[in-house]
Amino acid sequence: MSDLKYGWVGKILKVDLTEMKVSTIPTSNYVPKFIGGRGVGAMLYWEEVSPECKAFDPENALIMMTGPVTGTLAPSAGKFSITCKSPVNFKEAYCPSIPGGHWGPELKFAGYDGIVIKGKAAEPVYLWINNGKVEIRGAKYLWGNTVSNTMFQLYRTHSPKTRVLCIGPAGENLCREAAIIVDGEHATGIGGAGAVMGSKNLKAIAVLGTGAVKVAKPQELMDLWWHYARLVTRKPGEAECPHVHKSLTEGIYHGTHIPHCPGHPKAPGASDEAFFGNNGLDESLCLLADYVKDGTIKLKRGGCYSCPINCVLAWQSKDVDIPSGSGLCNGWMSWATWEWAGYGKVIGPPALQFNTYITNLGLSATNTLGYHFYWFLKDLVNLGIVTKENTGLPIDKPWSLDFIKGVLEQFAFRRGIFGKDGIFAMAPEGGPRFLKSLSESNSAVKETYNNLMVHPEFFVQWERSYRAVIKPTTDAIIHATETRRWAVHSSAGINGFMTLIRDGQNLTTPELLKQGNVKYLGYEDAFDIMGEPKTWKNKVPAAKMLHNLDINADCMTYCSWASFPAFYSRYTADKFGDPENGAKVFSAVTGINTTHQEMIDAMDPVYNVERCIHVREGRRREHDTFSDGTFNSPEWAWTSREEFHKVMDEYYTLRGWDLETGIPLRSTLEKQGLKKIADELETKYGVKVPA
Repeated sequence: MSDLKYGWVGKILKVDLTEMKVSTIPTSNYVPKFIGGRGVGAMLYWEEVSPECKAFDPENALIMMTGPVTGTLAPSAGKFSITCKSPVNFKEAYCPSIPGGHWGPELKFAGYDGIVIKGKAAEPVYLWINNGKVEIRGAKYLWGNTVSNTMFQLYRTHSPKTRVLCIGPAGENLCREAAIIVDGEHATGIGGAGAVMGSKNLKAIAVLGTGAVKVAKPQELMDLWWHYARLVTRKPGEAECPHVHKSLTEGIYHGTHIPHCPGHPKAPGASDEAFFGNNGLDESLCLLADYVKDGTIKLKRGGCYSCPINCVLAWQSKDVDIPSGSGLCNGWMSWATWEWAGYGKVIGPPALQFNTYITNLGLSATNTLGYHFYWFLKDLVNLGIVTKENTGLPIDKPWSLDFIKGVLEQFAFRRGIFGKDGIFAMAPEGGPRFLKSLSESNSAVKETYNNLMVHPEFFVQWERSYRAVIKPTTDAIIHATETRRWAVHSSAGINGFMTLIRDGQNLTTPELLKQGNVKYLGYEDAFDIMGEPKTWKNKVPAAKMLHNLDINADCMTYCSWASFPAFYSRYTADKFGDPENGAKVFSAVTGINTTHQEMIDAMDPVYNVERCIHVREGRRREHDTFSDGTFNSPEWAWTSREEFHKVMDEYYTLRGWDLETGIPLRSTLEKQGLKKIADELETKYGVKVPA
């Protein structure tokens, strides 16, 4: 397919920062076979990054790819993929990330489907991309700046309409879990792409374009946007309530935090009117309520490009100690444990301060100083490892601005307790290395480390989201072979049921789930049914299908947090949604008529390219498992490690992989048009590919 009329804009930008040169390659080299986003990113990684390359080597590629529907009216398609060799795990390895916002669409408006960046600039630079023209500009004056200051300077230089992707001080200082921040509120999150960007002396990529993405069937696409919007949400003023993300009550009663907040009541199961009323500000546990009531803070909602939900919370503050900002739920919910300890309420100024500072410094709310830290901190304090004396921080008041700002700034700049000679110098080296260093001197931490880390060589995040175990369901089957936690969403039902389930209220019934399992996955027990015995029966084919759906979302690129794929709906008479909407949108945008099943099957070669990347980087079947802490947890009491091993035999067989090694069979690769990859595994990388 040499002439891409619709969807794709036709060019991928290549940037060599060492030679300070730019060039382009045709997008048609990779699509439509690999679709876009994560799929094309994986193939580019295969071609560009050798297994010997280290994460901070100039040869590591930072690959940013949009999908065919990015920049169109496709619902929730504001995301794009960022792929690189991650510096987080001990065995630095391939890892994709899927941030959202408006940057991806703007890149296509400027004339490019993606960017491949290699090399290292002699001094700090940034990229300026404007309607097909590319400049590598000096960025000495930006280096050391926070994310918001960097964006402000680039707006002044170019235009307030410029879309900016950049790193903060954490990325510059090579904190291994540093994030790339997109549009000032979205992040790569887990894989440490910000540190890779910093290792290249690349501060930012500023994009502005006035082009457009051609669509094959515009009216059909508009109809599909409206169809999807009506499945997942409602507008203000309508009788029915909106998407679950559109209320602070979601964060107040978020199930992840409640176990760490002694005395916090469980969600009361209130009516929709109580849950969504006044944006959750009428909840007695809402710490923000008084600040909004007296006018100190104003709230509003925003969202990514073309999203019908708009789940971003934005706040404007008159108090200089509460910086104005915006963020997704995993940001403004992330300090709930310590807000509760200090105030007996949650979702207030500490959460907003934490979200603003962690984003501004280019850190991730889902890594060492994010989700895990605010739970693990309590254990470190109880063990006497973290004290007020050895940190110089108000450890007894972790909800305070002095603590939040102090710990984040020291971390991002690698100074104080996180400096070269600090007591926690290993923390900026990432969660796995930090925990390992602590475990070597403290037996209690060693037990925690062994429970949390199963294969730190290839898994870029703590296996258990700190006491949140990967459960023995389709979720476990998929995560066993993945590179990161939260690699999938629909597999765990997180977003497939989002419009039906919220904390305190569940509109699903066993009968509805059985009908949905049959309707979408072909088996009544594809998901375990509440109140019935748990079983591995029929979980493998369901896991493969759900995994492929999530990979498809990352290739197109759709947003799982916007309920893609919409299996169910609060707003239909039978409560069923339309997960086939993705294939319909692809067909309307590109003009390539594709069925839902064809789209699912097209993800097989994408995941096998990723698996072959894993294989050449040293991953084998022995890495596709979990820790003793997981297998010995109460959630796994009904099954066993041995039974799970048999389940994975079935999964490997269905994927077409060798049962002993986990390497894709040559027959599988050749059938999927990947003979070249099979050949290169053997001739270039010395890997015996089973027949």
